[in-house]
Amino acid sequence: MICPHCSKDLLQRQRTGRRCTYCRKEFALDPKTDGTGLHDVRIRKAVAKLSDGGRLTVTAGQLNHSLQHRGRPPQKFRGDKAVGTGLVVPGVILTLIALTTILTPFGPWILVPALLLIGSGIRQWMLSDVPAPDESVHSRWTVDEFRTTVLDRWRTVYGALPPGLVDDGLVPPGPPPARPAFVLLCPDRTVTAFLHANRYPERHRALVVRDLREVPAGLPLVVLHDASPQGHLLAADARAARPGTRVLDAGLSVRTVLVDQTKYMLLRDLYRSEELYVRLERAVPELTGSQRAWFAEGWWTPLSALAPKRLLAVADRAAERITAPPAPRDPAAPRTGPVRSPAAGRPENPLETRRRALAVGFMSWPEPEPDGAPGGAGGPGPDGRPDLGKGPA
Repeated sequence: MICPHCSKDLLQRQRTGRRCTYCRKEFALDPKTDGTGLHDVRIRKAVAKLSDGGRLTVTAGQLNHSLQHRGRPPQKFRGDKAVGTGLVVPGVILTLIALTTILTPFGPWILVPALLLIGSGIRQWMLSDVPAPDESVHSRWTVDEFRTTVLDRWRTVYGALPPGLVDDGLVPPGPPPARPAFVLLCPDRTVTAFLHANRYPERHRALVVRDLREVPAGLPLVVLHDASPQGHLLAADARAARPGTRVLDAGLSVRTVLVDQTKYMLLRDLYRSEELYVRLERAVPELTGSQRAWFAEGWWTPLSALAPKRLLAVADRAAERITAPPAPRDPAAPRTGPVRSPAAGRPENPLETRRRALAVGFMSWPEPEPDGAPGGAGGPGPDGRPDLGKGPA
């Protein structure tokens, strides 16, 4: 590792006790004892990159996510052809040697390990297409482990966290705006702490809450959520709980993640509830078969793992959209009256009509199921129709 004080390249024996043998100064993290890749220089570079050169204030949770893996890990198999070849080749060589010396006392002793090598190599080849047992993909460090390993240790050595980095739990929420323009709902504490640290509520007169029960009536609502079943259900529940209120789903869409999974942090929960996915299928019928299958496999992507600059841009655009006045109607445009629900006897939004039809299977048509299609709030779907799960309700 590189000494953060004198920039010397240190071997393990040159940094015993987390102290450089050249400058005799103490450092916070050692990659050998604290985790592969964890050292002071990397932490400082990661904070500088996340904060966009000091323009943003980032949280410890975002730093934790940035040090994790990206994309779906490669499929593991029980065998490996390369390993099998590496075992068979020396086994064959030893077998030839044993056959030429079979009449000597050493011949049989050479033949036994040679046959073992050949047998192990053949086994590796036979198991090279057999998947290994499935394992959960989770964060490298939990929140408590990251705080103990990195944050507390860093404070002990340097007295404070690196410039531009704050602890999620120590960010003050600040007083709510006197006359909020809209409400932003996000259950992720890391995201709400990041928004507060960058003065998002003050800049947009936004009331930031983490629970749907805290949303006051009568105000437009922006929902930020993970690309997860719980996140998509949160947006659907917000619409159902606030009829007549403008609700904008600006969360991370599964459609966006499936475009290129290597760009996102993918986690996997194998202890999933089947009831959750049944409810998801009923409440969010616009999800395609491939998107539901991705969720059913346990995959999900946390919103807080997005690059902070991108996350703030998404929240800023959502604030502009939710507070923008409605576009003036073109007088030359043909007038189309609202569809009247025969059951309720009231005007019904065309979007609501489409959702109701999908829910009962009436007037629906086959949906293409690509592996991933570009998505976003209110963007077009893979078949050219609007993404009904995004945009104001």
